[in-house]
Amino acid sequence: MINKKTYYLWGLFPPKEIEYLKFIRDKVQSKLISPCFDLHITLTGPYLNFDKTFIFKLKTLLESNSPINLHADGYSFKQEMFKSFYISIRNSPNLKELRKNISKLNKFDLDNNYSPHISLCYGNHLIEEKKELISKLPKFKKFIRISKIALVEISENINQWKIQESFDLN
Repeated sequence: MINKKTYYLWGLFPPKEIEYLKFIRDKVQSKLISPCFDLHITLTGPYLNFDKTFIFKLKTLLESNSPINLHADGYSFKQEMFKSFYISIRNSPNLKELRKNISKLNKFDLDNNYSPHISLCYGNHLIEEKKELISKLPKFKKFIRISKIALVEISENINQWKIQESFDLN
């Protein structure tokens, strides 16, 4: 079997935000079994490939962008493996504009029902467990900052990913 690779762009957080999000994720994962993963928000993808021109243009674009404050709407969950339990993020004008500008560099489907979120747990869990967990979690901050964008390689086995390169938002 050929191991197919795809690429995504993730938004990454500064150390202070990571510490805050890890605290919440650890509370969630103490109740719901989940594989380990890096905290992130998926911005675009999948791309089947990319070239050095795309990376250069992406770096140039991001150098002219400031960090983005994401507006957190609340804890939420679905009966989907990769949206089992998460913080729902508002699809704000700043987030839409960033995705639109990235799309100009390397096309992707902007209208693909993008549902921005920060996953706290992956897996298949009972709805009752998730509902109970929400009542026990700390109140979250309304704004969470993205300070970097990472180009991530994901193998066909989606549990394997590698950050290829990351770019600071200035």
